Amino acid sequence: MVDAGPDPRLVDDCLTELGVSRIPLVVLTHFHADHVRGLPGVLDGRQVAAVQTTGLQEPPEQAEFVRRTVAAARIPVLRAVAGERRRIGPLDWQVLWPPPPPPPPPPVVWPLVSMPLPLPLPPEPNDASVTMLVRAAGGVSLLLLGDLEPPAQQALLRAHPDLPAVDVLKVAHHGSARQDAELLERVRPRLALVSAGRDNSYGHPAPRTVAALDDGGAAVLSTAEHGAIAVTAGEHGLRAVPRGPPTAP
Repeated sequence: MVDAGPDPRLVDDCLTELGVSRIPLVVLTHFHADHVRGLPGVLDGRQVAAVQTTGLQEPPEQAEFVRRTVAAARIPVLRAVAGERRRIGPLDWQVLWPPPPPPPPPPVVWPLVSMPLPLPLPPEPNDASVTMLVRAAGGVSLLLLGDLEPPAQQALLRAHPDLPAVDVLKVAHHGSARQDAELLERVRPRLALVSAGRDNSYGHPAPRTVAALDDGGAAVLSTAEHGAIAVTAGEHGLRAVPRGPPTAP
């Protein structure tokens, strides 16, 4: 499971409806409240083997909320780092981002004084989002971009010049207008999914993002318009099945 949303009740209801009682791994792409505050609803009454997070503990109050919640449930916490590969049954994935933190610089030694050089400022939380390339049953490929902003999207391309085209793209940052055109062109998704609340005040998904994806040949679906969306692959090819208009923001 990737991210928990902002509302424990909503995510609990969703998982209950799907009959999910065991989750091998919960990935929290970053610590903004709209991605982690629903975590108690994920854990309630379910067996969760591990929770994995990004390394950037920002914003600190939300990172602490996750630590407290997971510790109370006695679930191990893992840190995602680019290059990690995992498999569970027919599902396998590679963590593409964020990169491991750089080693601290050596100290600068002045006469009688040892003073370390200052470390660079941490990146913006969105740009520390755990980003995953997933292959599911039937060979369907998915790229999950978290809330990456254009600077990190561009860095992702530089770090992975062989990034392939994918079947399904989870559009970055709820379909905001801040998308890197080269990344969208490179991955050329057949299906682009936008996770955004109904009547959200940000105007997500942005019309120009939807237009860019449409121009690239993707079918674009948004939870803001279509509600929950199931993606299936079989003898009839890739299909997206919307549940219907969302009932909650």
